[in-house]
Amino acid sequence: MRSRLPLAVILFAILLASCAGTPSVIVSVAGETVPMVLSSTTVRTGCSAEHGDTFPRDVPLTTVHAPTPAMLHIEAGQGATGIRGWIYDIDTPMASGGSIEEFTLSGRSGDHEARSIMPARTYVVVNVIWSSLVTGGEVTHVFRLRFEPS
Repeated sequence: MRSRLPLAVILFAILLASCAGTPSVIVSVAGETVPMVLSSTTVRTGCSAEHGDTFPRDVPLTTVHAPTPAMLHIEAGQGATGIRGWIYDIDTPMASGGSIEEFTLSGRSGDHEARSIMPARTYVVVNVIWSSLVTGGEVTHVFRLRFEPS
């Protein structure tokens, strides 16, 4: 009779991977951490997908005294495979409703020089893509950021 240990190890690894949570994300500008609010999550498995949205009302406003163009430093937690961001000008939105700048960072962390950010205006949104052995998904956070000349 063969040992069932290899099968047990594989099943345990799959169970452990499926229990992993979504990665955390930290955005900082000029050394200051920007508080964020969870906006949406998507979790995909081999058999199904679940998506949930929230519509946060009280997103904290962070005022940063730093020169522009602004350097956003983004760090995501364990399991993150990529970071996407969309910058929206809340004070002067585009007629299309779209973002004024988009960016993609590969891996768990990186810097993005946001060239479209102007002083005294408010901006938002970062999305982290993650995967583990048998699950994957995305988690989106919203933040409000206002730059003032330093």
